[in-house]
Amino acid sequence: MTFFTAIIRKIIYHTAGLCPRVNKAVLGSYKNQFSDNAKYLYLHWQHTGLIRSIWISGDNAVIKRLRKEGFEAYNRRSILGIFHCLTAKFYFYNSYVGDINQYFAKGAVKVNLWHGSPLKKIEFDITSGPLAHTYQSDTLIGDWKNRLHFHQQHIKPDMMLSPSPVIDSLFSSAFRLAPHQLIRSGNPRTDYFKRYPEQTKSIPELLNTQYKKVILYVPTWRDSGINNKSDGQNGAIENPYDKGFNWAALSKQLKRNKQLFLVRFHPNEAHLGKDLNQYSNIIDISHWEDVYNILQGVDLLITDQSSLFIDLLLHQVPILFYSFEQGGKPEKLREIYDYAEYLPLVGQVTSNEAINNRYRVYQFQALMERLDRDETFHISPSTINEYQLLRNIFWQQQKCDAFENIERCLFSNEKQNKIKGTEKSGLRPARF
Repeated sequence: MTFFTAIIRKIIYHTAGLCPRVNKAVLGSYKNQFSDNAKYLYLHWQHTGLIRSIWISGDNAVIKRLRKEGFEAYNRRSILGIFHCLTAKFYFYNSYVGDINQYFAKGAVKVNLWHGSPLKKIEFDITSGPLAHTYQSDTLIGDWKNRLHFHQQHIKPDMMLSPSPVIDSLFSSAFRLAPHQLIRSGNPRTDYFKRYPEQTKSIPELLNTQYKKVILYVPTWRDSGINNKSDGQNGAIENPYDKGFNWAALSKQLKRNKQLFLVRFHPNEAHLGKDLNQYSNIIDISHWEDVYNILQGVDLLITDQSSLFIDLLLHQVPILFYSFEQGGKPEKLREIYDYAEYLPLVGQVTSNEAINNRYRVYQFQALMERLDRDETFHISPSTINEYQLLRNIFWQQQKCDAFENIERCLFSNEKQNKIKGTEKSGLRPARF
């Protein structure tokens, strides 16, 4: 983006703050997907009709599908999409205001429903690696340039959800928020299926097949750029996961044990899974919107630093950490928060020694051996206390679910009474 274009963007953004806002909500998600917290908050309000909620995306296929379901959705560049982005009082998004529209958010109440609970340093806490220059500068001029060129990353939300005091401190630092800007609450993505259990899906039903055990592999995003390097010969993208897996050998063992291995890469790396479906018992689900409707059917989670394991603590699913080696040493990922080194089950993430233990393995052969053992798929009595302690760190007991917490904080008592009456009667009230 040129300097002139960045200036124009800032002018449009601040001019948008002059538009009057009415009581409706626009919602959107990363990479134009229909996913994560914003998705489940939107679906909840489609059930209840508490507030007019409008999905904004750049993907016409998503918009068409939502409209077919009878929901309201618009392209962010359409006339109606621009109109609603300019006039909606509330913005609910999973990453940045650009999930909806980064030009027209000024003047709206911006609620960042952030897509994870961090182990890796995020946003303004990032001080090293390829993302650091987006947030950090040693001079006032450099800071001004960052605000100009990395516009949406520097727009602070007005509110965020935080499930525990630990997350309070991380979000306050990373997003530069005051304590009163944090709502003590769980997340819509984890609370939706508690409120609407009939919306869950069974894995055999979705995939039309039966397995003894279902393994979900969800690695974190490798933002070092390794996944964007070509192999130097035919221009093909180098896949870092080929260094950590012998997919053919894994497939053979999975087939023998009647196990299913679901692979869920980060949206920024979703292209890396396109060749995996050639292997029996390995299915790439990186193209799925999300995985929250199947978590109750997962028997084991394998990850490195993905915060999905924090959500799975609510389902009491066993967790195995796999950080495969590069050149005889554990792979270097983004800098993590200090507290993560001392967490039960998780600790010593940044150790330079690739020493396997009962929670973490570093070599593919060690991973294969773990998957061959039945005890890997159970939380043993000797470790259940550590799982419970970890759950207590991230998930404080809530009297209300995320939907009630959001509504209590942002909406009047009159509207809360309206939604309660609607849920009891089973009717969907008219939008306002």
